[in-house]
Amino acid sequence: MDLKRLKYFCKVIEYGSISKAARQLNMAQPPLSKRVQELEDELGVSLLVRSSNGVELTAAGNYFYHRICKIINELEDARLETIKIAERENNFLRIGMTHLYQSYFQPLLMELYRRHPHVELRITVSDSSNLEQGLHDGLIDIALIQKPHVDDIFDCQVLDALPTVAVIHKNLLPDFSAEFIDLAQLIPLPMILLQRHHGSGVYEKFIDLFSESGKYPDVVMHNTQPRAIIDFIESGLEAASLLPASEVDASRLRHCFVVPLAAHIKPVFFPTIVKIATTPVIKEISAILHQGYPLPPGANLPARDRP
Repeated sequence: MDLKRLKYFCKVIEYGSISKAARQLNMAQPPLSKRVQELEDELGVSLLVRSSNGVELTAAGNYFYHRICKIINELEDARLETIKIAERENNFLRIGMTHLYQSYFQPLLMELYRRHPHVELRITVSDSSNLEQGLHDGLIDIALIQKPHVDDIFDCQVLDALPTVAVIHKNLLPDFSAEFIDLAQLIPLPMILLQRHHGSGVYEKFIDLFSESGKYPDVVMHNTQPRAIIDFIESGLEAASLLPASEVDASRLRHCFVVPLAAHIKPVFFPTIVKIATTPVIKEISAILHQGYPLPPGANLPARDRP
């Protein structure tokens, strides 16, 4: 049974008509229709009921479609796993790290390099949504990202939530001296909020928190990178932002101050180590996490530099 015919058949069902599927496949309609007809002839059954409104599955076609989709997915998984195993045998480890937690996860990568200098680390730094797609597409082995929404295909190891801090240009609240700040105090200020490229994430979580008071922040900019946001504020943009504490070094800031959010506000930042559920455990990383993360002070130093 020809695999290409099976994939064509599935595309026709997914798009609801032969003409729409043909456009998506960048092929003419008659050849696609012929391939589906050949499949029906091979099976000796009718899979589709064709009409001017598109196609509908017969009972046999419905059964066949769901079985074939499962088989095609398993074949694709086998292909990707084969590639991953081959690359691991060649001492490659493909890691995706989100901009959101660069400082937080840097010690993990340093320790990984220290323990396994023979393993070539191929690190991609990007937005969490891009890295999730990279996992789906088999382009990376593991992603260090914000906790994804529920996805049965992912295997997630969620680490402890990180505190949220407000980074505020000093001109906006020149007399502020409290140890914590509430969201209500931030609502009048121009805000730069983190927002991922695709899908919902921390941006929507913060909007929900603000909306609980019946008010919404004055968002003047969206950005995917904490470091870029801090650079904007330090460079003179009179605004405030909400960032994970791990990514903010208050001692290096001259034109803005850093203050934690009040303790009653729900945490938003959940760094997570994510892989596809069917991917074998990355033993090199699991061994490091076994001792707890963040690592104890000095854990990622070369042996000769340790106390």
